Amino acid sequence: MGGVAPVAGAGSPKRREEELPAARRVGSWLIWWSLLMAFWMWVDDSLLLPEIVAGVIVSVAGATLVEAAQYQSATHIRIRIEWLPPALSLPRQVLQDSVVVFAALWRKLARGEDPPSGYASRPIAYGEESAEGETRRALQLGGSSVAPNTFALGIDADEEAMVVHHLVRPDRGRGGGGGTSSR
Repeated sequence: MGGVAPVAGAGSPKRREEELPAARRVGSWLIWWSLLMAFWMWVDDSLLLPEIVAGVIVSVAGATLVEAAQYQSATHIRIRIEWLPPALSLPRQVLQDSVVVFAALWRKLARGEDPPSGYASRPIAYGEESAEGETRRALQLGGSSVAPNTFALGIDADEEAMVVHHLVRPDRGRGGGGGTSSR
C-alpha cells in the first residue's frame, strides 16, 4: 500500500456547506423513527399498550439523537436500496466466522497453537465525496466488521482498498471461510 491512511478524528471538522431545509430534517427524523419503532415491535413482539408506549418513547429518543448527531457532524446518511441486499449474507458470514474463531480458540486451549492472524487489503471502490459516498463507505466498514473473524480498520482512498485484520487468516483458517471479497 502506498500512502498513509488518515487517522480517525484527524484534520479539521466538517462544516455544513448549506443549511438543510426543516422539511428534510423532519423527513429524516420520521424515517429513523419508523425504522426504530419497527425494530422495537419486531424485537419486543408485543401489542400491549405499555410496550407500544415504551417503544414510541425509545424510538423518539433514538431518532432525535440520530438527527442531532447528523446535524452536529455535518453529515447526512443517504442509503440506496441496492446497498441492502449484501447485508442478507451477514448471518451466514457470522456463523462461518464463529466456527473459524471457535476452532482457533480450541486449538489454542488444546495445543497452545496461536491463530495465524494478519492484515489484508480488500479492493474497494472509494467513490465520491458526498453524503451518499460516505454512507456507502461507512456501511462497507461496518458490514466488514460484523463477523467475528474480521475487523475493518479503514479505507485507503489513494489505493482504493479497505484494510482489515483477520484473527485467523482466510488462507490459513480451518473449518470455514471469512473470505476477502468486498461487500
